[in-house]
Amino acid sequence: MRKLLVLLALMLAACGSQSRDDYVDDVWDTYDPSLDRPTYDERYVPPSRMNADQLVERAMGAERDQRDDQARVDYHAAFRRDRWHTQANRRYQDLMLRNGLFDTVWQEYLDLWQTEPARGDAFWFHLRPMLLKRAEQPMPLERASKLDDDQLARINELTAESAEKAQAGDRAGALAAIDSALEIADLPELHRVRIELRRADDYEALLAEYAERAEENPASGDNLYLHARVLAYRDVPAALEMLRGGWILDVPGWWLRFGIGEFTRELGDGQLDAALEGDQGAQRSAQGWYATAEAFLTACKEVRPKAPETLEQLGWITTQRNRLE
Repeated sequence: MRKLLVLLALMLAACGSQSRDDYVDDVWDTYDPSLDRPTYDERYVPPSRMNADQLVERAMGAERDQRDDQARVDYHAAFRRDRWHTQANRRYQDLMLRNGLFDTVWQEYLDLWQTEPARGDAFWFHLRPMLLKRAEQPMPLERASKLDDDQLARINELTAESAEKAQAGDRAGALAAIDSALEIADLPELHRVRIELRRADDYEALLAEYAERAEENPASGDNLYLHARVLAYRDVPAALEMLRGGWILDVPGWWLRFGIGEFTRELGDGQLDAALEGDQGAQRSAQGWYATAEAFLTACKEVRPKAPETLEQLGWITTQRNRLE
């Protein structure tokens, strides 16, 4: 019994000597609660909850990883959030063209433009694949009239005379000078001045005249432009559609291409006020019209670097696009 009591006393003494305050654990003494995070990234957003910008970033990452099929899925998901997202449409088109899917992307954007024909961005993305496809091809041109120095000098003299008389209010005299110049050479730029001088008084007869001229030579893009130029004074979208059809068929003519640039610039101007007031749809549409105009007019400038019509239009477009940015 005595031995049992002694043993019990020793055990109680041992327990009493163990104090929690004296307990040391190196792991817990160095613990940082800020490091206690879950194993997943709390910033992760599932694709179903991503907005268009996030989906475009995701698609770009897939492209960098050479996963083009996944990128295509992500771009389409971005379209479901925002069908007119500029970067998504541009990068998606580049992806499709890089993979040899021109016919698919062409039909897709033709259908899209036909559902929204008044949108400049729809028109731009409709034509963009063809513009990229033809980028390295020379512009098909009509055969230029051969004029000697005396003829050119006389035409310039008559053109200047016409401009002076028009500015002075003498429309009849201005028209007579241009008609005299046309007797020397049947040039589209002279017809363009003639159309401007006559359109107010004789629109219907003028339209019929240039429609017949275009029908007589359907392979002339310059004649098609003159017909469209008259029509555009009443209906710019219809005139643009006329030239779009000729361009898709690759009808030759510098003025045909200039006309597409000219008319899309006019349509961009028509949406400029709403765009500057903060209407996002109008802003994107105007930017699309201006992008189309810039592309065609830049191509025209490369062929005729000193054409005053082209330089003037491009300067205007640059100014307006800067205002929209």
